[in-house]
Parts: sequence; structure tokens; C-alpha cells
Amino acid sequence: MKLYVTRFFIALIATMLCNCADSKMKNDTVVSYPEELTQLHENVLNYYLQDKPEQQTVDHLLSILQEDGSWKTIDYTTKIKSEWPVKNHLKYLQTLAISYNTKSSKLYKDKTLSKKIHKSLDYWLKHDFLSANWHDQHIGVPKFLLPTLLLMESELTKTQLDKGIVLANRAKIKMSGQNKVWLATNVLLKSLLLRDAETVAKASKAIQEELKVAKNVGIKSDWSYHEHGAQLQFGNYGLWYLENMIQCYAFVNDTPFQFEKHKIAVLRNYVLEGQQWIHWNNSYDVNALGRHLYKDEQQKKAARLKVCLEQMKQLDKAFSEEYDKALDTKMLSGNKHFWKSDFHVHRRKNFYFSVKMSSQRVVGTESVNSENIQGYYMGDGVALLAVNNKAYQNVFPFWDWKKLPGTTILQDTEKLPIIKFRDFKTNGEFVGGVTNGENGIAVMDYDRDGVKAKKSWFMFDDAIVCLGSDISSDKNAEITSAINQSFLKGNVVVSKAGNIQKAVHKQKNADLDWVLHDSIGYFFPKNQKANLATNILVGSWNNVAERYRPILLTEHIFKLWLSHGAKPKNASYSYILVPNASEEKMKSLYKSNPFKIVNTKVQQSVVSSDEKKAGIVFYKKGTATIKGGISVDAPCVILLEEKSDYLDFAISDPSQKLTKIGVSIKGNYSIENSKYINGKTHFIIHLPQEEQVGKTVQLQLKRN
Repeated sequence: MKLYVTRFFIALIATMLCNCADSKMKNDTVVSYPEELTQLHENVLNYYLQDKPEQQTVDHLLSILQEDGSWKTIDYTTKIKSEWPVKNHLKYLQTLAISYNTKSSKLYKDKTLSKKIHKSLDYWLKHDFLSANWHDQHIGVPKFLLPTLLLMESELTKTQLDKGIVLANRAKIKMSGQNKVWLATNVLLKSLLLRDAETVAKASKAIQEELKVAKNVGIKSDWSYHEHGAQLQFGNYGLWYLENMIQCYAFVNDTPFQFEKHKIAVLRNYVLEGQQWIHWNNSYDVNALGRHLYKDEQQKKAARLKVCLEQMKQLDKAFSEEYDKALDTKMLSGNKHFWKSDFHVHRRKNFYFSVKMSSQRVVGTESVNSENIQGYYMGDGVALLAVNNKAYQNVFPFWDWKKLPGTTILQDTEKLPIIKFRDFKTNGEFVGGVTNGENGIAVMDYDRDGVKAKKSWFMFDDAIVCLGSDISSDKNAEITSAINQSFLKGNVVVSKAGNIQKAVHKQKNADLDWVLHDSIGYFFPKNQKANLATNILVGSWNNVAERYRPILLTEHIFKLWLSHGAKPKNASYSYILVPNASEEKMKSLYKSNPFKIVNTKVQQSVVSSDEKKAGIVFYKKGTATIKGGISVDAPCVILLEEKSDYLDFAISDPSQKLTKIGVSIKGNYSIENSKYINGKTHFIIHLPQEEQVGKTVQLQLKRN
């Protein structure tokens, strides 16, 4: 009996001690950190407290918070992989924790709010909700849980802290690219919470290891970003990477774990030489969104990028002027080819154009977590022109995904296959571009699913000349080259043999001089048989990404395309995109064609009417008549521009296989290691290798 009583009192005392420990949240104990972690702890808290949530948002979250700590708007049983909705519980909880700890908040240290935060935290810790996506357990849950634990640390019970650490322990430093950065950031925050300075240092080092020009996934030598193989990922992993890196930069700044200077330089270059290029007029390039073709996503990603620029301006103070310029998204003007990503951008203050290609080297797109489920052709030369920041915004439910702007595609009746990551490359080898910084040429020797075409885009100032030749297919279905698909805005004006027709709604295989719609002109140098439709179409976001409900929508859509018929042999096309066009401008183009064009299966070239600008795509070694005669001994792309005292000469190898190219040009020019023989200057171009392979070589040919 005495033994029983003794055991009873021991258990009672243990229970009282446990309850005392678990009631710590009522006492609001003072949190202290060792000296080497004090600044890091302060930085982390300041980072999360810098953006005070709107009181309206907090009030709404409290209105839908239930007695048991769950939110009535969340289905906790769902297994949706894409943007797992259950994770919103932790996002909402973090918002309340920030409001509770923000001194300017009306709910600062409010006892009622504190109880609700702890109730909601306990609800998650008790149930430990698991998604069908590994990412959520290892990355997403710790990412949103750890900041709340740090913000509420002074009130946490031992049980809450222990359970929270168990969930956070699922994040380990492993993998590469952005996944590694996410995981290491979670480890850093967890280690801070545990006062483990040694592991904090390891996590900071692991994060900085990804601040480099990577041979595999990560930042590339042209300042694009790859993930899931050699695939352009500016808008999803690449933007997350930027946000996460800046976050970690802010965390460790002025601490023993701070970023090294040369690592900060990599981050700076990625912002200014990479991300900045695809952000125009507060809109993010559709071609850079990757699989994230969501509602309002162009504007959302643009807003996120602007936040990154503002943060870099504060952290990287020596370059604040550069970030200020980048924040004025129309200021950047020029032409850039991303040779590691088969991606080309041409932009001016009043328009933005890009073309996204793919090859045997570069993956075109992906469909993961039931996203981008119609995007089978999104890497097949999609060419998009914007003259305002609403271009293509939310058009995706209404797109004909076999007539994407810029593409040459088989019009069969088969359902589009779903592409997994690393699963999509075309058979093309000669894919790339050349640039002199102001103008450029993109080229794609297209070969996919039995359709072949030689496609090029000559970007000269405020015009884009689009050429296609040697179009062939053995498939018994129509082949089309799409020019554009967008929302119908205002009247469509067309010209036939100089006769102008307004408010046109349909044209079928019509000989057109030009088309004008929504301030974009489409000029046909040779009367092209074109098709035009402005139908009311039915669409659904659910056809784009399964995360959306299958609700049907209707919109008027403008669609312009060319037909090459079934089983074409050596078909071709030529048209010119004219941004910020007017009826008068299109009439002027019709009267005086601004370019001389060659469009064959061995060579495509464009020369401006004043002959000051010219470009040549050599699909085989040979000679072009431009500038009196230019010969090359291997396939390449050349861009020429007359300057006052020299000829600007830019050349690249889209195949990325050559080490050198022999060139001869009529006239006597001063070039290192050149020879002047029989009225021609002969010289050898040594091409960039390794991580620079495919990059433009630019020379100044001075006349003797």
C-alpha cells in the first residue's frame, strides 16, 4: 500500500511539473540567444515582421477560425498536389503570429489572439497533416511552421516546441538547386531555434554553395535558371530561388554566417542580367512562366520580382542605382539571347517580344502536379509580342494549344500528351541566336513528331521579321503556322491589294497585305494566304491546371494563322510583326516594303531598305550576296550593322558544336590574323567553349 501511495505522489508531482512546463505560454518568458546567434535571431524576426498584414486580412482569418483551431475554408482531407490547400493553415497561422508580434498592430500581444494562435498551432501539431507531394512535408510545412515557432517562442510549451522540431526535422540538407536552398533554409531556422550555431553555419554554407554558375541545375552562364534538367525555369523555381536567396541574405547579413562578396555578386548578376530581362511594364513574360500558367500569374510574379528588387536595393547598397533602374521596368531596352536556354528577348520602352525554343540540348516545358496540362508545344518556338501589360493575361483557357503564337504544328485530332519533367526535347540541333545587344536573330531548325521547319526571327529595332522555310511533314493532317492568339480588343482592319476593310471578323485563305488589331500590325511582304477568326470561344481554367474547378467561361478571341495543308513539301511563310502600329503605319509599309528577304531551305536573310542592318542564317556553308558577298565554311548566324567608322559583326554557332568558323567578306577590313586576297578579307572566328558555348562573338570590322 505504501509503495502504491509513493508511486501515486511521484506521478502527481511529475504531472504537475509537466503542466507547469506546458503552461509556459501563459508566462511569456524572456527569450535569449548566445552572442553568435543574437544578430541572426534579430534579423530573422525583423524579416518576418517587416510586412505587417492588413487588419482586414487578420479580421477575416479570425472570422473563419473555428473553436478547435481549424479554418472552416480548408478541406483537410484533400490530396491535391499542386499548391496543397491544407498548407494554408500554416500560412494563416503565420499571418496571425506576425500581427500578434507587430507593435503597430491593434492586436499586438492580445491575449485572446494568443490563445487562438496556440489553439491553431496545436491543431496542426496534433494531426500532422500529410500531402501526396513529398515537397510539402520536407519543404513547405517547415517553411511556414518554423517562422511561427520563432515568433511565438516565448510562449511555446515544451510539447509544442518538441512536436514542431519533429516536423522540422524532415528537412535535411540534400539535393541541388532551389530544392537544396529551400531545405537548407529550413535547417538554418530550425538550428537557430535550437541554438545550434554549428549547424547554422553548415546551412548557410550549403545555401551559398548554390550561389554559383552551375553546370547542372541552377544559375547558368547566360544568367538564366535551370531546374528539372536543362529547362528554363525563370518564373517558378528561378523566382523562388531569387526570393529565397534574398531572404537568406537578409537573415545572415552582418552575422558570422553572412554571404561572401563574390556570392553576392552572383546574386546581383542573376537579378540584373537575368530576371530583369523578362519583366516589362509590370508584367512577367508568359514564355518565362514555365508550367505556372495560372490566373493573373504574370502580374503576381512581376509584383514578387519588384519586391526582390526593392530588397536587393536595401541589402546591396553599392548598386542601389542599378536596382532603381530595374524597378522602372520600361527603362531596359535591348536584345538578349540566353544561349543556355534557347530563349531570346527583344525589348524597347513601348513593346516586349520573346521567343522560346527547345532542342536536343534544352527541355521545352513540363507538366507536373497536373499543371500546364495543355503545354505540349510551349517550347516549340512560341513567339509573343506585348504592347501593354495585359497582353495574354488570362487568355490560357481560350487558347488553341495547337496554334500557339509563333509555332508550326500538326493539326491532328489527337489529345495532347501530358509532358513530365525532363521528358520534352525536340530533335533540332541547330537552335540558338545571335545578338549585338540592340538587335538579334533567333533560329530554330525544328524537327518534332514528323514535322520539320526552318524557323527564324529577325529582331530589328521596332520590327520582327518572322521566316519559315522547308516546312514538310509526312502526316496526313494539316500543318499550320500560328501568328497570334489574344483577346479581341476593338476592330480588326485588313488590307487586300491595297483595299482596306474594317471591322473584319473572318478570313479564310485570303490574300492579305496586312492585318491590324489592338495596336499590333501583321505585315505580309508577299501576299500571304492567311486565316483570321474572331469567334466567341468557350474555355475553362481546369483545362490548363486541374487545381481549378471546371467552370466554363466565354471570351471573344482574335486568332491569326497560316495553313500549309496536309503533307506539305518545302512550304514557307514570311510575315512581319509591327508593335504599336497604326493604320497609317501599315499603309506606309505596304507602299515601301522595309526589308529585302531571302527565305530558302539553305539560307534565310533580311536586309533593311537602307542596307545598314542585315542578318543571315546559314543552314549550310555557303555565300550570301549581302555586303557584296559574305561566305562561311560552316552553318552559323551572322548579324551586321553599319556604324560610322566600322562594320559591327556578330556571329554565333547555334549547333554549339564548332570551335571555329572561317569567314570571308568583300572589302578590305582590319581584323586580327586576317588576310586580304582578291578583294576579300578572310579571317577565322574562334568560338566560345565550355559554359560559354553558343554565345555571340562580336567584332568591329574597321575599313582600310
